[in-house]
Amino acid sequence: MAISYYLLQIPSVLLFSLLILSGALAGGLGTYLFRRHIKLKILRSHNEVTGFLFLAIASFYALLLSFVVLVVWEQLNETHSNLSKEGSSALSLYHDIKFYPDTTESKKLMTAYIDFVYNVIDEELPNMQMLKLSRKTPESFSKVFYEMEHLNPKSQFQIQLVTQMFNHLNELSTYRGLRIASIDTEIPSPMWLPIIFGAFITLMCAMLLDIEHTRIHLIITGMLGAVIGMFLFILIVLDHPYTGSHAIKPKSYKEIFTLERWDTDKTLLNNNKSNK
Repeated sequence: MAISYYLLQIPSVLLFSLLILSGALAGGLGTYLFRRHIKLKILRSHNEVTGFLFLAIASFYALLLSFVVLVVWEQLNETHSNLSKEGSSALSLYHDIKFYPDTTESKKLMTAYIDFVYNVIDEELPNMQMLKLSRKTPESFSKVFYEMEHLNPKSQFQIQLVTQMFNHLNELSTYRGLRIASIDTEIPSPMWLPIIFGAFITLMCAMLLDIEHTRIHLIITGMLGAVIGMFLFILIVLDHPYTGSHAIKPKSYKEIFTLERWDTDKTLLNNNKSNK
């Protein structure tokens, strides 16, 4: 697990504040201690070289951060797209099973499918938040395949419906597989070393600049540290789309579960009215 996973256990607002304050404190306090113990006359004679060095390092570091943010952002968009397609396939399959003409045959299939949906909501996605795999969900998903394969369509129309159901089920299986595979799409732990070390070097170069007014120097390096902290926050939040307070939610699966519960409540209500 990358360090970003553990940081995401902290509430987002608190994490953002901590990173901003840590960056600003590192820049401001570091500059204060540096100016206190380094002779400014030495820095003044090399200020042009130091300024050029700072510009070059800051540019390369900004390029590195931009590249990493772009890659992680593209992965997040792809994850959102696959999850939307998975949800669409799941809803389509639910409606196919729900309105299958032979309700006696489709009853076992619907029971297995709702069990699968419940396991996705209750176990699989909570496990993905902890970067773990589910045990029950693959078994319940296999049972959906089993029950669908044992349908016995009695007309050409039912055969076409079963074919359509299999197409939706295969699509659901494909996008679910992509979702599970996306658990491992994180910034590798070794990549955090150049990101953190690059921030340290950039701040050090800012401290080497000879700015006559001490307070202005402290403010500038403090703001630079805060900006670096903001970039780190963006990387951490985007690195794990299923973890943290802004994690992706299984809206389509919850909608299926809600629709089925409403249908069950409606059936019970109608039965009660009939008995009266």
